[in-house]
Amino acid sequence: MVSVLPIHASLEISNRSLIPGWCLATLLLLALAGCATEPASEQNEVPLQVQVEPHPVIIFDIDTLRADRLGCYGNPRPTSPVIDSLAEDGVLFEWAFSQAPTTPPSQASILTSLYPSVHGVKGRKDRLAKEITTLGEIFSDFGFATGAFVDGGYMNRGFGLLQGFKTKVDRRGGLEVIGPQALEWMREHADENFLLLVHTYDVHTPYDPPEPWRSQFLEGVAPPTPGFEPTALAMETIRQSGGTDQPLTLPDNDVAYALALYDAGIRYVDDWIGRFVTELEALGIFDRATLVVISDHGEEFQEHGSVLHEKLYSTVTRVPLIIRSPMALGGYQVSDVVETIDLMPTLVELIGATVPEQAQGRSAAPLLRGEELEPKSAFSESRFFGRQRAVTNSAERMIFSQESGRIELYEYKRDSEEQEDLASRDPNTVSQLKRELTDWFDWMRSTEVATSGYGELDPEVEEQLRALGYLD
Repeated sequence: MVSVLPIHASLEISNRSLIPGWCLATLLLLALAGCATEPASEQNEVPLQVQVEPHPVIIFDIDTLRADRLGCYGNPRPTSPVIDSLAEDGVLFEWAFSQAPTTPPSQASILTSLYPSVHGVKGRKDRLAKEITTLGEIFSDFGFATGAFVDGGYMNRGFGLLQGFKTKVDRRGGLEVIGPQALEWMREHADENFLLLVHTYDVHTPYDPPEPWRSQFLEGVAPPTPGFEPTALAMETIRQSGGTDQPLTLPDNDVAYALALYDAGIRYVDDWIGRFVTELEALGIFDRATLVVISDHGEEFQEHGSVLHEKLYSTVTRVPLIIRSPMALGGYQVSDVVETIDLMPTLVELIGATVPEQAQGRSAAPLLRGEELEPKSAFSESRFFGRQRAVTNSAERMIFSQESGRIELYEYKRDSEEQEDLASRDPNTVSQLKRELTDWFDWMRSTEVATSGYGELDPEVEEQLRALGYLD
């Protein structure tokens, strides 16, 4: 297990054998430079010099993981000691935004570096077109062993997102089922360069974490209303009621109860990530591997009147992005805005492969090394709630509903849950962001990429989606 320290902590590490030498050297240089406590955008240190070469890459794709429920993003609950330690030993992106608030379009964007309107995977029956290049295909073509161990549902191979992965395991049951298989695959390929994708719905509804995490996180929490459990059906019923004349809401004690179970699920997943870290150390490849923690979207707990996800508020679209790599600085926080479509070109650059021309994201590898990039805005889109679009620059976020014309404006870094709408008070910023949103959409739609396929759901997949609350 990696030692747990606060970001930018001192070099007094209780178990030095678990901290790679390159990381200690990097932290020492940062401390001597007197800048280890400054965010990346304010540092003037000499960038990290590295030699790019193929090496193992492991992606932990935690579905429905909201950034601010991790300790390294500010949660006071002990939800993520292992993930926090990876952030302390690597690079944490403070403001990473997903391109959509739901699984199909967002996961497709992560794995293709395309916006949803371009890759076309938006609904429950959309399939990724075979002509679109995926992360798995790039790594496979570059000579890597590739394995994807995913938790079924919308990650099922039938949706096309796993194109290029030579080993595909898509079984429902969470990490209890796919975790041991992924660990065994990693052992079998320890002497090779490999790409391993591990995806789980264990944080997703129904919020039903196992013991001892369930009891641990419910300690001191007020009991729920008799008969209430945050099942997929119960939470989806509340969400769907938002469009009726009698919207349902949860009382505060039920919200607190659901959130505690959600946090417990995060800790359960974090424990599993610890098992992978331990195995990587035992195999002797932890120091030369790149580890990524990312999510497709977050979750709402009535911050904006309802639950689950589909709105474009930062409670849903702000996601964790942590990269721990020999190609990256250690204990480093990046305050630049990035998008999840940036992950594919970043990893491709880190192994020395060629980023496909179709990619709409850009590599964040320079940021990992302490270099600067030109500021850019992040964009998100949703087919729900009036066909929303959102744009996020370094200071503000604007959410625009195409059907109603409603505009919301937030200073998201000060108001992270976006409770204070400033649109009526700042018309100049609204006009600027509307132009930027229009220019982005025109550029995006001009990109020629094959459209997605369409087909009926496999009965088994349909049952998996129903269990996750996606189907009636």
